[in-house]
Amino acid sequence: MWQYHSRGARHSLASCWGVLYDLLVHSALLRDHVTTGKVVFGLDHRMHDYQANRSKNLDLVIARPHEGGWTKKRRPRHFSQLPGEFDMHLTESQLAELTALPDPIEGEVGAVHLALEAKACMTAFTKSYPRFYDELNSSHAVIHGSSNRALAVGLAIVNVAPDFLSPVGKLNKHHQPQDALGAMAKVEQLPRRSGDEGVGYDGLGIILLDLRNDGSPVTIPTDPPVPMNYQYDRMILRIANEYDVRFRGA
Repeated sequence: MWQYHSRGARHSLASCWGVLYDLLVHSALLRDHVTTGKVVFGLDHRMHDYQANRSKNLDLVIARPHEGGWTKKRRPRHFSQLPGEFDMHLTESQLAELTALPDPIEGEVGAVHLALEAKACMTAFTKSYPRFYDELNSSHAVIHGSSNRALAVGLAIVNVAPDFLSPVGKLNKHHQPQDALGAMAKVEQLPRRSGDEGVGYDGLGIILLDLRNDGSPVTIPTDPPVPMNYQYDRMILRIANEYDVRFRGA
């Protein structure tokens, strides 16, 4: 059961963990970079847009280690530790695959290779659309304002449930599938790019959830269909390929 609170970070961090897991499966170069210690991961990492002189925290980054080393009081975490911390339940086959993968370690972030922002649109859709779009749109700008070579990845999580119980106990009724389609339309308005120049996301995906937020199990629906260019598996394959090409000599 994966319940949602707008002020919590668990939904985005758990989603980002899944993205990194899948990238490790599909990118041989990323696995090699992790094995040889060339990259670390960072959570809720603050990136600075040099061009616009603004900063924003990104949910997950993959980056070269900072030369100064680890400075925080707590010990750095391994990627394989995070499911326990965020109450993520893996299947036996997923656990076996995770054990076979190289295990990235959390570290002080140097030059960023990839940054990922996950945003959810769960309820009060009409009021949420502008902020949902603006937060996703500002993220790729900050990532590329910090490093034009870095891969900017966006993940939109959209609720298709007919109603939603807010954390304060208010039951919100939705107009589905119109509400979910409206959220996906906002994602389709976001700019994308096909190389290491220009403005926009290098990879952009949508995940649909049926999440009533009342303690009932969460499911992944197939209706309404996610537009082809935004399907999660296509996003993963694209970013894995882009990573292999862009950072081959890193």
